[in-house]
Amino acid sequence: MANNRINRYVGAIAFGTLLATVSGCTDTWDDHYNSDGTAAGTTATLWDVISSNKELSKFTEIVRNAYYYKDNEHPVTTYSFEDILNGGQVNTVWVPDNNALSQAEFDYWMKMLAESKANPNSNAGFNVQQQFLGNHIALWRHNISEPGIDTVKMVNGKNLIFNKTARTLEGVSLGEYNIPTANGVLHILKGVAPFRYNLYEHLKYGDTKAKKFSDYVVGQDTTYFSQDLSIEGLPDENGRPTYVDSVYFTSNMLFEAKHWNLEKSGEKWQMLRNGFAARINAEDSAFVMLMPTDNAWDATYEKLKSAYVYSPVYEDKTKGDENVTSGISIKGLNADSLQKVSIEMDMVSPLVFNVNVQPKVGGQMWTLDKFAQLKGEGAEYLLNTYGDTLRQVGNWKPTELFDAVPVEMSNGLAYEVSSLNYPKEYYTPDVEVELEHIGTFYNTLGKNYKVGSSTGRVSFSNEAFKEFTSVYGEVSNNNFYFLQRQSANKGPQFEIKLKGNSPSAYVPTADVMSGTYDIQVVFVPYWYLDLSYGSTFKYYELKYDTTYVDYKDVIDGEEVLLTDTVLKPYAVGLNYELIDSISNANQYVIKASISTTNGSKEASKELTKSIFYDGKKVDTLTIAENFKFDYSYKNLIYSYPTLYIENIKKSTNKDHANCVYDLIIDKIILKRKD
Repeated sequence: MANNRINRYVGAIAFGTLLATVSGCTDTWDDHYNSDGTAAGTTATLWDVISSNKELSKFTEIVRNAYYYKDNEHPVTTYSFEDILNGGQVNTVWVPDNNALSQAEFDYWMKMLAESKANPNSNAGFNVQQQFLGNHIALWRHNISEPGIDTVKMVNGKNLIFNKTARTLEGVSLGEYNIPTANGVLHILKGVAPFRYNLYEHLKYGDTKAKKFSDYVVGQDTTYFSQDLSIEGLPDENGRPTYVDSVYFTSNMLFEAKHWNLEKSGEKWQMLRNGFAARINAEDSAFVMLMPTDNAWDATYEKLKSAYVYSPVYEDKTKGDENVTSGISIKGLNADSLQKVSIEMDMVSPLVFNVNVQPKVGGQMWTLDKFAQLKGEGAEYLLNTYGDTLRQVGNWKPTELFDAVPVEMSNGLAYEVSSLNYPKEYYTPDVEVELEHIGTFYNTLGKNYKVGSSTGRVSFSNEAFKEFTSVYGEVSNNNFYFLQRQSANKGPQFEIKLKGNSPSAYVPTADVMSGTYDIQVVFVPYWYLDLSYGSTFKYYELKYDTTYVDYKDVIDGEEVLLTDTVLKPYAVGLNYELIDSISNANQYVIKASISTTNGSKEASKELTKSIFYDGKKVDTLTIAENFKFDYSYKNLIYSYPTLYIENIKKSTNKDHANCVYDLIIDKIILKRKD
């Protein structure tokens, strides 16, 4: 059957909505039309002209038997397409003649219409409207008055190419054209305009191997009735309002960006819902979408389960920010449901790519055809609509994601992939907590982090001090955090939220998940603080140029000529002796503990009794190896583990054995081990 007609039902823009809202397209009028846009010298409507032409009898019969559908669930059995083409609304119709419309196609559409007559709520008639009739009718006049190419919005929402120069609609040639009528213009086609699903329709109605994925996406649909836009009629016998014209809208939560709360029994859960931030039903878009087959869906889900183990109890840690003594324990959560929702959401959200926002290659923007050919090969990175920047790292390439033959949709390409080839680090990334970020520190009454008044973020230029950083190490993001001691013998104490960004090239954020991590702290030497405040010169090894300056002076009332010696210092290298001296005076020992706050057996666990930092260079010290988190915090908004750190003692200098010093920390790292 031509154009691969599909026996499932398509949802798109309702005809009635378009009649009310789509603005007109202006063409240059030819001699067939009056200045007011009406056809000159004819009172015949589109329906009159079509139904009287024997060569268009198949199309006529389909129109005569087709109800109008507001959407796939709401037919108007008192209003047909015959009424539409015979009415006052101006339309353009591209009619396939009897030779263009095969007998098999005609019989198929008539069978569907017979089903709709027997059961209007079967949606069979809507299938005819959207895939066939609505694909050949557009609002307003689209006549051929001069060469050019127009993109025409059809009443089913599709954008078809009307090539006035070649006299084709979506590549199908016209026979007779510019036939004037009182309420529009008629063109006769030598074929049937091809119909293509958009990505959303393919999932909802198409023959797809990604059934579980499509069920998930379509399951987020919400159809609601708009009382404001509907026309109210007389009340029924019970006094309840009825509507002579009811307006319905269908939305899908996944089309939005993020975030909203899941709800259970009217109460907010503490998990966010993320969409893929792409309206995959939009006909004017150019998306590339991964659609995991059922095997890929199941395999990915099983692979992720061990990292998404949830507790039935969590503590609402936001109460700490409100200086409440202890958080509110959230009990009775369905851990299995949290796991399912979180895994499925994270599998779905990264699957869409907008071709128009990918980085250019050779100064050229991507097209769908070019992407299908190269799968993004040559781009510095690929960016999905969720906001993840996918770069080549190690042996993994973003092009590995598109391991399937693409299927062309009306708004992009669908890749029904047999596996989701994201790297392991994408789903279970390391977690980095940059201390300079607002909200990093966690406070509770009686356990606030305690530091001196000069505590805060310090800017530091790796480039400006490259002579030093090339030897002693760079700090990330050109800044670090200075935590000043409370007093001469009491060091800083602070607690950090282990909820941060990912260091990988794949994802911008990362939460602690169930499994094991090495926990590390990146320390910064004290003398870097001095550099950042401008005391740079003394950290160089100095030599001196000697110059002699003549000057006059008066001695015993007589002017004499004197010579003065001036020594001008210049740097010849780093002052390693001074650096070592300051480093030795700012060594320390820390202790740390983790608070998991989710009901596990070890809710608070001391990580180490002593970690020594020599104070000399930017150094990453492991404070715990293979630390196991029993439960995941992925996608939770109110709960997260915390890391408590205290500087407990000056280490090696006998003259200051009882003193503690400041801490300077770049970031906290949790390196995923499994």
